[in-house]
Amino acid sequence: MYNPNPSQRLRGFVRQQVLNVLGAWATPAPGIHILNGHRIAHENEPHTFKTLLQELSQKVSFIKIEEAVERIMRKEQPHKPLVAFTFDDGFMECYDIFAPLLEEFGTNALFFVNPNYVDGDASYIENFNNHVVLTEGKTPLRWSHLKELAKRGHIIGAHTMDHYMINTNDEQTLRYQIENCKSVIEQQIQQPCNFFAFPYGRLTHANQLSIDIACNTYKHVFSQSNYKHYFSFNGKVINRRHFEPFWPINHITYFISCNKTYE
Repeated sequence: MYNPNPSQRLRGFVRQQVLNVLGAWATPAPGIHILNGHRIAHENEPHTFKTLLQELSQKVSFIKIEEAVERIMRKEQPHKPLVAFTFDDGFMECYDIFAPLLEEFGTNALFFVNPNYVDGDASYIENFNNHVVLTEGKTPLRWSHLKELAKRGHIIGAHTMDHYMINTNDEQTLRYQIENCKSVIEQQIQQPCNFFAFPYGRLTHANQLSIDIACNTYKHVFSQSNYKHYFSFNGKVINRRHFEPFWPINHITYFISCNKTYE
């Protein structure tokens, strides 16, 4: 597990207190909000995410991710807050916790996975967890889990073969990480893979070459940045808002209180 230094812990504590205050007065803004998470904290159990969903459902309406994307592409401006969910990296809590609880609330999620992590042996998994995503002790979803999730109405998306940062100009590597990812997922789950999210999520973690390759390969491409705007990269990339299922409801309420624009 990532272990922040004392300075980082202090900044984190101050940030938590500020968000607690701001979130207590915030109201989710009308619009289409895509929340993107990754994991459950080791010390938390499924009830943590269930409680969050219960509290959030009193403030917003949940919609399925494919509906959220369609409405964003039509540039709709709903008069109430609508929330859909995605999760990156493909940890087992997606199958054990997130999917079943979202189903209880009548919605689904889009799970972005890395095929080499799905197929990884113990050595690959340890390196991925400890040195790539900095989340120790995680277990990857396997193809059997992903096939079942797809049959249950969830969507499987691509996240590069190896959680690779796609801001390189090495076109051969980009095509392997982006294009081959789609091919492998489609072969394994026997369904189209139309969604791609680039790892790490900030706009600086991709470049125009990689975005062009991704947009030519997938129907929809996602970041995890620039959340006040629905799109980045000249309307080619849909922006999501980072959250984690163990965050306090006040923090999430604050984050989705901004009025998003299509400009």
